[in-house]
Amino acid sequence: MQYFYFRHSVLLIHCVVMIAPVVVLTVIGLNRLKIVADYKRITQQRGSFRVVIMVLVGLLALAGGIALRSLQPLTLNTVQGQPFSWQSEQWTVVNFFAEWCQPCLREIPELNHVYNDQQFRVLGVSFDELDNEALSGVVARQNIRFPVVISEAVADLPVSMPIVLPTTYIISPAGEVTMTIRGEVTQEKLQKAIKQAQSELL
Repeated sequence: MQYFYFRHSVLLIHCVVMIAPVVVLTVIGLNRLKIVADYKRITQQRGSFRVVIMVLVGLLALAGGIALRSLQPLTLNTVQGQPFSWQSEQWTVVNFFAEWCQPCLREIPELNHVYNDQQFRVLGVSFDELDNEALSGVVARQNIRFPVVISEAVADLPVSMPIVLPTTYIISPAGEVTMTIRGEVTQEKLQKAIKQAQSELL
């Protein structure tokens, strides 16, 4: 009887010895899986956080670039051969036009009156990609009296290329875009727009 108990005890100990490593390895494996899962979750969270940080940095850089772009001194060469500088205490009207745009052509006499009265400055920007010679021909044919620059000059302006014509931007003396007008403008409409922009800055 004692031999029976002793034999069974030995078998039980032997089973425990055999099973214990399996249990330990299983527990370790589960812990490792949990650690890996936690690591992946943390990595994903860090990745998302990094993406958010990168987006914020990009937006701040873009905003800073726009601010610097609007405040930097700028001088453009017009097709008439005269320099056009933003270093002025006057308000500026930037008008995008094309010779095939009938409303644009109807605006030209109105813009000429504004330019001649010297109430505020006017700058025409070609919507079409023309060189100086071709654009000079348009200026002569359409009797444009205000300064005009080629379309490539938009890279140096505090405005973007419009998607519709005509488009006119009202620029403050500080070089900031205060108003965008899409559609045909008149001398009276421009005067009202600038008065409104001036009052909003007060």
